[in-house]
Amino acid sequence: MAIQLNDRDLLIFQLIDEHRVLLEKHISWFISGEDKPVLIRDRLRKLFYLDYLLCHRHGTKLPWWTTPTKPLVYMLSQISRAAANCSEEALDLYDSEVQRHFLEVANLRMLGLIDQKDEKLTKFHWTTVKTEAPGKTVDAFVTFTQNARAHKIAIVNHPAVTTELVPSIDEAIKSGAESVLLVSRDDVHQAALQKLIAARGSINAKRCLFATHHEIYREGLVATQWATCDATKSTVFAKPAEAAPAAAWGNMPVATAV
Repeated sequence: MAIQLNDRDLLIFQLIDEHRVLLEKHISWFISGEDKPVLIRDRLRKLFYLDYLLCHRHGTKLPWWTTPTKPLVYMLSQISRAAANCSEEALDLYDSEVQRHFLEVANLRMLGLIDQKDEKLTKFHWTTVKTEAPGKTVDAFVTFTQNARAHKIAIVNHPAVTTELVPSIDEAIKSGAESVLLVSRDDVHQAALQKLIAARGSINAKRCLFATHHEIYREGLVATQWATCDATKSTVFAKPAEAAPAAAWGNMPVATAV
C-alpha cells in the first residue's frame, strides 16, 4: 500500500538524517519547537510498516530512559533516503554505543526546546555538526537568548579523554562560540576531562564548562550549575534577577554616566 508523503514526513526524514537515530519523543519535540509536542506515533508506525523507516529496540540500558522496555530507535531506510535526497550513511547505526552517543545529543537539543517552552530562554536555534567520529569533535552549535543576552555555545557529548580534544575546543572558540559545554555520562569521566584540559594550558580552558547528563536531565540546559576546569560553579547562564524588596530600593546605588 503506497502513501502520499507530505511535508511533515520529509521533515521527519531530514531530522533523522541530521541526528542519525532518533526516538519518537525527539521527533515530536523537534517538529513542534516551542509548542506542545505533536502526536506522531501512528504516522511513524505507518512509515515503518511501509518500509520508509527502520525501527528496532535499542540494545543497551540507557540511564535516562525510565520505562521498563528499551526505547524504539528510528533510522532511515533506502526508500526514505531517496525520497528526502539523503546520502548513504557511513557509520554502523546498529552499534549500541554509536546509537547512545547520538541519542544523548538529541536529548540535549530536546532539553533546550523544553527550556524554551518553559520560557527559560528564547530564540533557541540548534545546528548539528555531522561527524564520522562521534566523541572526538564538537556535536552541535547552539544559539539562544537568555536574560536579554545572546549566547552562542558549542556542545561536545561525552568526548574521549585524549589530547585531540583540545584543538577541537580551540577551533569551536575560533568559530565564534563563547563557551564549550562538555557533557559527560558520569562524574569520573567529567573529572578526567577537567584534568586533561587544565593540564594542556590552553587559553580557552576558562571557556570550557562541564556537567553530567544526569544533572542536565534534572535541571535543564540553562539552570544546570555548569562547572569550570577547577570545579567551581559558573554563572554563565544566570537565573533571572529576582525583584528586590520594596524597602531595599532606597539603598540602591545611583547610576552615573561614564
